[in-house]
Amino acid sequence: MTEREEQRLESMKERLDNIPIPEEALSTAIRAGVRQAEQERNRKRPARRLIWPAAAVAVLLLAFVMTIRVSPAFAHAVSSLPGMSLIVDLIQDDKGLKAIMDNEYYEEVHSTDSDGTVTVTLNGVIVDQSGMVISYTVDSTTGMRDPDIEKIDLFSGSELLEPQGISFNYPSEDGSMSNEQLIHYNFAEPLQTDIRDFELKLTIRDAEEHLFSLPFTVQNPIAEGKVYELNRTVSVDGQKLTIESITVHPLKVAIRIKEDPDNQMDILQYEDLRIEDGNGEVWSRIINGMTATQDEDGTDVYFLQSNYFEQPDLMSLRMNRMQAIDKTERLVVDTLTGEVLETPSDGKLEVTELSATVIETKLKTGPDFGYGYLGNATDANGKRIDLSSGGYWQIDHYSYNDLRFTNGDYVNPITVEFFAYPNYIEGDVTIRLE
Repeated sequence: MTEREEQRLESMKERLDNIPIPEEALSTAIRAGVRQAEQERNRKRPARRLIWPAAAVAVLLLAFVMTIRVSPAFAHAVSSLPGMSLIVDLIQDDKGLKAIMDNEYYEEVHSTDSDGTVTVTLNGVIVDQSGMVISYTVDSTTGMRDPDIEKIDLFSGSELLEPQGISFNYPSEDGSMSNEQLIHYNFAEPLQTDIRDFELKLTIRDAEEHLFSLPFTVQNPIAEGKVYELNRTVSVDGQKLTIESITVHPLKVAIRIKEDPDNQMDILQYEDLRIEDGNGEVWSRIINGMTATQDEDGTDVYFLQSNYFEQPDLMSLRMNRMQAIDKTERLVVDTLTGEVLETPSDGKLEVTELSATVIETKLKTGPDFGYGYLGNATDANGKRIDLSSGGYWQIDHYSYNDLRFTNGDYVNPITVEFFAYPNYIEGDVTIRLE
């Protein structure tokens, strides 16, 4: 293990020590981090967003929910019971998912497939028009070694439900005999509300490939999204934005925002995008799973925690602080010559490693930035370069981000977009939803 990797692990451990999560989840995360760093500088797998587990059972009493939320000691005790740590994490992380449990919208299903060595069991699902959360258990007779998910396909009949994005953890801890996990499957197109029959096809690999087919049927009606057509144009520090629509689903709120092409700056992150009711109750960004995407026409879609089951009398969309960077500020490199041709003029970004297949950078962000900041990379012909992986870590006041390319089949120089950057604009946007 290199000195940098040791620093990264120590930094991650310090940050985890300050997060009030169940002890079991903490130790699991640290063990996973150590194992990951020992595997060729943590580059064997594409980077994925870590998601905390969700529900493992179908019945959850409101009194039990409230006890977990107000008593950390009780939450810790409950999290040590088989399967219950999933519920604790679910309640603590997302108010919309808590409301789903309170309103019994989570549906228990039982579908199992086995190849004799590994068995996968579906525990339950949450499904709406925007996506599906799938809770499942992996059991192994020998303990899986270095397990990974190779493929996830979700079907309705013979039709593949095209994903807009999928997020998941590793299917099992290294050497674990049994492990519960989640898949967040986001639909590219709204799901028809009359669909009931599904099939999950899952490919898991450790020393060998394991294929599973898991058909299941949901009994409850699929909730239809509530759509607010707005088409409201607002201005923040001279940058114009059009809020096209807001759709409220049980799993999430989807907000469609289109930037004016004549803007001087690119809006990167809406740091405090939120829904508020008349009592000041706030539904903010999703913590676990997919947080945003972009349509083919360039419209950004941001996801918030859902207030679908709350139905407040007064509801407003609000935002005040955004990450933004001038469109002329870029990262441009020549991997053939090793030259750094352009970096942002504030001097915060440094290229620390550069080769035909790697761009590694260091950015002064402060200790609590929390974003991987490098986005897509394109070559001199405007061709998107395929990435094999990307990593993000933080040490003290600096954030590190790298991109690793599948191969060197591209034309220099390379331009890298920013996904996030510590430069901010502020305003006060309030749009009432009626």
